[in-house]
Amino acid sequence: MNRDTHSHLDIGFDIDFDDSVDRRVRQYVREVVTGLGLRGDSSFVEADPRPAAYVALDGRLPDFPDHYVALVWDELTGWSVAVEDRIGELVEVERLGGDVRPAPLVVVDWVTGLLRPESGNRDFAAFVPGPRAADVA
Repeated sequence: MNRDTHSHLDIGFDIDFDDSVDRRVRQYVREVVTGLGLRGDSSFVEADPRPAAYVALDGRLPDFPDHYVALVWDELTGWSVAVEDRIGELVEVERLGGDVRPAPLVVVDWVTGLLRPESGNRDFAAFVPGPRAADVA
């Protein structure tokens, strides 16, 4: 083939085929999602304008029992937990401090702790049977 035959293949813009950052972020979020026991069908990762993720969580926060809960991440601020307000907007209620990209197990432990009802708020005395009349002298 001559050079003229290939001239129609010249593209007038640059294409960046380096998607390694995107793949690493997707893998990282996938590890968090599977660590939480989720399938990932209610989560997404976006790469533009900067890497970020949204993960819908099962369960509710004890202080917000009537609100859906989401785990949100971006490369600048790290992980946070948010609840949906009455019009569907996310409102951050907790932030995982430290590294913006901690190990997936750190994120899983943090989220699991947030979703667990505080044992101190339960009245376990209500589950302890009182003495029977026959036992009382």
